Amino acid sequence: MVRNGLYVFIAIGLLSLPAFWPSYLSRIGAEKLPQVHFHGLLMFGWVVLLVVQGALIRGRRRAWHRALGKVSYGLVPLIALSTLSLANLRLGSSPRPLPADLLYFFYVQLALLAFFVIAYGFAIVHRREPELHGRYMFCTALALVDPIVARLLYNVFGVGFPLGQFITYGAVALVLVTMIGFDGRRGKSSPVLPGMLTAFIVLVAPTFFLPQQPVWHEFAEWFARLPLS
Repeated sequence: MVRNGLYVFIAIGLLSLPAFWPSYLSRIGAEKLPQVHFHGLLMFGWVVLLVVQGALIRGRRRAWHRALGKVSYGLVPLIALSTLSLANLRLGSSPRPLPADLLYFFYVQLALLAFFVIAYGFAIVHRREPELHGRYMFCTALALVDPIVARLLYNVFGVGFPLGQFITYGAVALVLVTMIGFDGRRGKSSPVLPGMLTAFIVLVAPTFFLPQQPVWHEFAEWFARLPLS
């Protein structure tokens, strides 16, 4: 599946269009917050980078792949900062007490951002080991599954929390488990996918109980006061 990652990256890019059409793309001119446009542009850039990099690998253009990969050194920190800045802005401009749905969405954002950064960080550490590097970079794309599929489920089928969350998280876990199975049948033993599956479960499991706790409310209030936006 990692070898066919290019098709997964393309599918993610195509699915993002109907997913974000109602809330953003159809009203892009009406959106006044520059943080929203900046974040959208950065995420679009990441998907494009994944697609191009996947195409370069399939075309055996490794020198170009390595050269273009350096763009990610600036892009990923900006993605992380824009995500935190947008969360900070939304929390800071919301009524008090903070709405339950916003506290929940804030946790999902941070959990998926952490998964994304962990996967990317290990991909860079192992950039000279193609098998490991490719698997970690593939996992960065899995961080995009929830925001895209959750919106499609809600917009098309009216499926919200908690069922929608179980579906999106389950889809990511299923992909990782399937890939681990493929590796096993091919006689490959790699710590990447089991490690990322464990990290994903640890990061997202609190979604279903932590946002309702007072400690998370206090953390969100503290975060909202940070000068990030």
